[in-house]
Amino acid sequence: MIDSDGGVAPCLLPSGFRTAGVACGIKDDPTTLDLALFVADGPVAAAGVFTANRVCGAPVKVSRERVPGEDVRAVVINSGNANACTGARGIADAKTMTEVVAREIDCDPEAVLVCSTGVIGHYLPLELITSGIPRVASSLSDSPEAFHAAARAMMTP
Repeated sequence: MIDSDGGVAPCLLPSGFRTAGVACGIKDDPTTLDLALFVADGPVAAAGVFTANRVCGAPVKVSRERVPGEDVRAVVINSGNANACTGARGIADAKTMTEVVAREIDCDPEAVLVCSTGVIGHYLPLELITSGIPRVASSLSDSPEAFHAAARAMMTP
């Protein structure tokens, strides 16, 4: 959101939600934010709108199975790699992301949704992402700065 001075206006999350964004090295510039996490302090109802295209990324396939749902706790998002056209390995990688998040926030992996955006047809750099998840989880906050970091982390260059 742009304020009247042309800068980014502060955004506040609803009570009970926290977010963060970190750089984990997916993008060419290792200092560019590329991993975001949104967490609800308790289970929340969630729905989703997904592509109708028969060709879709692994995160779409994984998240589509989990919503609508009443017990969602988190959404993990990476940018720089879409994890699309990656077959069974892509699905396994997307599920691994949800499992690592679940361990960090103490919930069931089925309560975590996953999104990816970026280059199509490349496998995720899973080691970078799984090492980034504890860092993004430890950075969770309800501050406007955390919200803006998460927003930047999910942007495709």
